Amino acid sequence: MPPNKPERSSRRKVTLRELSDLYDRLLKREAQLRAALYSIGDALMITDADGSITLMNPAAERLTGWTESEALALPIERVFRIVDEDTRAAIENPVTRTLRTGTVVRLHHRTLLISRDGREIPIADAGAPIRDESGDMTGVILTFYDQTMARAALQAAQMAREFAENIIATVREPLLVLDSNLRIVSVNHAFYRLFRTTPEETLDRQIYELGNQQWNIPDLRRLLEEILTRDSHFDGYAVTHEFEHIGQRTMLLNARRIRRSSELILLAIEDITERIQAEQKVQSHLRRLRALRTIDQAIISAFDMRVTLDILLEQIRTHLHVDAAALHLLDPHTQTLTCAAAHGFQSRAIQQITLRTGEGYAGQVALGRRTMFLADLRTFEQNQFHLSWMHPDTFVSYCGVPLIARGQIKGVLEIFHRTRLDPEQDWFDFLEALSMQAAIAIDSVESFETLQRSNAHLVLAYEATIRGWAHALDLRDRETEGHSQRVTELTVQLARAAGLSDEQIAHIRRGALLHDIGKLGIPDSILLKPGSLTPEEWVIMRRHPEYAFGMLSPIEYLRPALDIPYCHHERWDGTGYPRGLKGDQIPLAARLFAVADVWDALQSDRPYRARWPREQALEYIRSQAGKHFDPEVVELFLKVIGAEADTAD
Repeated sequence: MPPNKPERSSRRKVTLRELSDLYDRLLKREAQLRAALYSIGDALMITDADGSITLMNPAAERLTGWTESEALALPIERVFRIVDEDTRAAIENPVTRTLRTGTVVRLHHRTLLISRDGREIPIADAGAPIRDESGDMTGVILTFYDQTMARAALQAAQMAREFAENIIATVREPLLVLDSNLRIVSVNHAFYRLFRTTPEETLDRQIYELGNQQWNIPDLRRLLEEILTRDSHFDGYAVTHEFEHIGQRTMLLNARRIRRSSELILLAIEDITERIQAEQKVQSHLRRLRALRTIDQAIISAFDMRVTLDILLEQIRTHLHVDAAALHLLDPHTQTLTCAAAHGFQSRAIQQITLRTGEGYAGQVALGRRTMFLADLRTFEQNQFHLSWMHPDTFVSYCGVPLIARGQIKGVLEIFHRTRLDPEQDWFDFLEALSMQAAIAIDSVESFETLQRSNAHLVLAYEATIRGWAHALDLRDRETEGHSQRVTELTVQLARAAGLSDEQIAHIRRGALLHDIGKLGIPDSILLKPGSLTPEEWVIMRRHPEYAFGMLSPIEYLRPALDIPYCHHERWDGTGYPRGLKGDQIPLAARLFAVADVWDALQSDRPYRARWPREQALEYIRSQAGKHFDPEVVELFLKVIGAEADTAD
């Protein structure tokens, strides 16, 4: 048999061209991978199995200070030098450890990279082994990034959190923080003090489940859930709600969602009792001013005594909050008092009585020409006269006021109440104003000329009410207490120096006293907001001159005084509000007041700043001539202030 022939191999030989194409593809693939690695934002370094650098991307060059060409084939420990941040001691290089253990190595979170120029850079990330198809380790890929900005942001966030916690802890008003389930997660000490509760009774409870009887806020759950159900673009949405706290205190609840990601709600509780009382006084003064105007109209338009007195008694009972009132007229010839009008009595006995001066309470008031106030009739000896006519009317408190016009007693106004009266001084002030008008009403029917002369008393009544109104406005904001009176006095001085007439100065004085009356129309959440106002809130705030115009213009007596309340925020250069008046378009009264207003503000202490030194304040006034202020008014002001300083010296 012929010898066996060797088998022909089944493998095809690779041609040189194929090898060349394969090499080209590998080079292209390598270029693509290198371009991808170079474009990565994190720093990246690759070593061989001995720990020598084979690749370094630009991010690694920037952090280490070495270029790739300089670092190639260098040991990783020479280029990538790291220490522990706490001890500054060298720690094991992640490439070395990866080569030793064959596992992924994470850098310690307090690791510092020492760059070529000696800078210490906080870094984080890891080293991972590179293996071939057989699983053998052929090198290490090391990735890391600069933690400087991340640490700064973390530190800033920590500082902000600590700052917020300190604010919450030190704020005098009660504050609470709720989670999205309306559970209480944080409370300051002011809350515990006000509502007399403990952390054990408060924390981790749902807000509307607090058992303390002092915490009774109607519709609280609905209000808070309304905040949580708002869309994400309503972050920062807030609601305010007034409620009664035990002890007759009025509290204002402000609720605001403070962070959408965790849906936290901040609750701030403010005691607004005194503010409400001050506002009620202002509103009361406004109603009384309108009542005076109503009576004034009756005096002017009605010559029927009965009609005028009925209107007067109606206003007295309404605005003094009393049960009954009667008006007795004095006959100067017989010196006897007879009832001309009575309201609120259950019998007509009082209308049938005639008294001599000195007889009964009304006769004693007429004889003594002084007001008599008896808070509790049960503690006084009552003569048979009063015991007879008061039945079936049983009154506890009594007040009698003489009605005096032109120095003569015209009659007596009597006021009765079925429970004890303990009025404040403004009640007596208004009663005095009403008694003046009653006297004027009586006298006007007797003689029209007497009415004209008696208008002086009416003006005094208006002025007393306006002064009380201005005082109540100051009480609403304790930071500016006394401001209205001071700025009014200075504005009157400027008006006199400008040569204005007494009549013009009288209107200016009333306007200055009521310059901020329009702020009654501004919500408390904006007017008393502790932080900066938003652009939308500023739009509302800047409407208070328009509100002042709307409130005062229906009162004919105050229309000539409207220039200051309506225009005191206009500026000489036309950048003021509400109408953007410029130069001489601004009424002179408002131009005079603007300088006085700013001067008093600069010369007064505020919780957020001390008063300015006199020279600094004067320099500011000078600098605003032609901008905020009329230059001629500034010159006039400097003369007046200089004269005051000379007088003081």
